Amino acid sequence: MEEEKKNGEVTKSVDNEKKDEVKTDENVKKADKTESNVSMDKAAKEPEKEKIEEKEEMKVSEEENSVEPNKTKVPANLLFYPEIRNDIPVIRPGDVVKVSYRVVEGGKERIQLFEGIVIAIKNSGIAKTVTVRKTSYGISIERIFPLNSKLVQKIEVKKHSKVRRAKLYYLRKLKGKAARLKELR
Repeated sequence: MEEEKKNGEVTKSVDNEKKDEVKTDENVKKADKTESNVSMDKAAKEPEKEKIEEKEEMKVSEEENSVEPNKTKVPANLLFYPEIRNDIPVIRPGDVVKVSYRVVEGGKERIQLFEGIVIAIKNSGIAKTVTVRKTSYGISIERIFPLNSKLVQKIEVKKHSKVRRAKLYYLRKLKGKAARLKELR
């Protein structure tokens, strides 16, 4: 708090300088807060613009995907889910599919194939699942695969069958030749 005069200049002691630094730090923090409030307002407005731009980009990409008839189309109301995959083919009940699924066992990762008939498709959008049924060595196995999971490596449609129902649960009761479906040509 001591002030000295040298050659007409006023100098402050070290204690005052530290206090001034603290005050300036507080001023900087206050200024940062006000700037952050302004930037938050701008940030709140910018995502709306970004969402609109993303929707326009997705529309363009949907038009590109519409050229390939074997790919799934994403509904317009689900465009805000970036996790929805568009590399999965169109799957219907009665299709024979081959699903490549990543399995992690003891720290090692491998791809397991599961080939069978699609007996049910449930949900829509990001929660869409497919129930696949196969029979091996006289034992039937059903497995449910989430389509948008990153563990599903790829899905191949082997053949399409003629069916008149959305859920083919009646196949559970049938065995052998009775469980066959006519191939769609």
